[in-house]
Amino acid sequence: MTIPLKDPNRKKRRLPLYIAAALVIAAVFISLFRDMGVVDSWKLRKTERQLHSEVETLRRENALLKRTVEDLRGNPAVIEQEARRLGLIRGGENVIVVPRRRDARQQDPPSPAR
Repeated sequence: MTIPLKDPNRKKRRLPLYIAAALVIAAVFISLFRDMGVVDSWKLRKTERQLHSEVETLRRENALLKRTVEDLRGNPAVIEQEARRLGLIRGGENVIVVPRRRDARQQDPPSPAR
């Protein structure tokens, strides 16, 4: 039985393998972290989804505002309701201002007069 001797060329034979492995690792690193690499692409996709969501929200709000504008231009009931909300009155109407009490919740309502 012979004892295997150390191969003196073993390091030389593995050198191309090490170089290839280093190149593969460098290529993966560059593709992941360079400008517009995989990581940046993921971030861009996330931003794109957020922007699409925001656009949809704004479109819904815009549609609601358009309906409101149409109602305020042509619907007399809506116009009057908005005017009342703003505190406007018609000509010939009397305004009665009733001040609110601070302790209105604590007191019982007054009994009806006979």
